This record gives sequence, structure tokens and C-alpha cells, in this order.
Amino acid sequence: MNFSKLSIDEILFQSSIRINNSLGDSKILNAVSPMGYPEPKLNEGKTLLDEVSSLVQNQQKEYGELDAAQETFTVEKQKANETYKNMVAIGRIAFKTDVQATTTLELNGRRASTHSGWLKQTQGFYRALLANESWKAAMANYGQTEEKLTAEIAAIESVAAASENVRKEMGDAQNATQQRDQKVEELADWINDYEVIARIALADKPQLLEKIGIVVKG
Repeated sequence: MNFSKLSIDEILFQSSIRINNSLGDSKILNAVSPMGYPEPKLNEGKTLLDEVSSLVQNQQKEYGELDAAQETFTVEKQKANETYKNMVAIGRIAFKTDVQATTTLELNGRRASTHSGWLKQTQGFYRALLANESWKAAMANYGQTEEKLTAEIAAIESVAAASENVRKEMGDAQNATQQRDQKVEELADWINDYEVIARIALADKPQLLEKIGIVVKG
């Protein structure tokens, strides 16, 4: 069996049968020990198997954390963006005759399409409003108080932090995948070699080969 072509779950399953059943059966152990696979050697394989199992679980955990981070980012950005669009709509009314405010706050034209552009545009909008007393007063006339503006720029900063967390979790998940795949290759190579030896050592004991998951034809 070429273990390198199997799924990770199948590699774990087949490796577990071969290693654990070999360790648990004295007849198998006595047959493979003189051929380079005594109990300590098989225990090395078991340790490798346990390491792979742990790395598989860790990789799944990391991708779960990535999904959670992505969900938080998506929800926070959607909420902040909806409020921002409403603020812009109000600003267009509040500053209908104020060319400077219209230009500085980027009230006309398209909204930024990239995330970095969105951050720059939204942060610039709120910071400019909060830095100008007359503009704050104009927005307050439409119910958008300084407290609301301050809360919204905090929400934008939270989105920025959530975005950075997604990047971090993506890196962690990719690293976990790389570590898992490397160790899986080691296990597949180890168990491939062991199967060759086991077939030779147990050639006249097909029932024991079957016990460690090696199908004997005919």
C-alpha cells in the first residue's frame, strides 16, 4: 500500500492498526524484531503516530480560530460600513453648501473598494469631523453627536484590529498545515517501510498480516 497517496485520516487509521496491533501481539513482535523492528523501533512509530494525531487536531483548531476571526471581522466591518454610509448621506445634506467639508470628507464620488482604502477613507472622515468644531456642530444638528462620532471611529479601529487578527490567524493556520503535512510525510514513509518488512517477516502467517491491516491476496 502506498501510504503517500492516502488521505490523512486513512493514513492515521491504517498506521494505527499496523503499529498498535504489532505492539500488542507477541507473535508479530517476535517475527519483525530480528528484521529491524523490535519494540523500541515500533514505539518510535507510535510516537510519530501520536505526533501526527496531535498536529492534525491543532491544524483543525487553528482553522476554527481563523473562521471565528473572519466572522468577527466580517460582522464588525459590515456594521461599521452601514453606519459610515449613513453618516456620509447625512453629511451630504449637512454640508451641501460647504465645498471644503465636501472635499475633505470625501462626500462625493465612489466609496473605496479595497479594505485598506476603506480604512483610510473612513478614518479620514471621522477624524476630520472630530477635529473641526463647526463640522461637529453641523452633524449634531442631525443627531450625530460627538459621542456618536467618537464611538464610530472606535468601531473603525476595532475593524482594523479584527483585520490584523485574521492575518495572524491565517498565518497560524498555514503554519499548522505545513507542520502537519511534514509530519504526515514522515509517518507515511515510516509505515511504508514497515509494511515491506512485515510482509517479508510474516509471509507464512497471513492471518497475522491481516491483523495488522495488510490484505493478503489469494
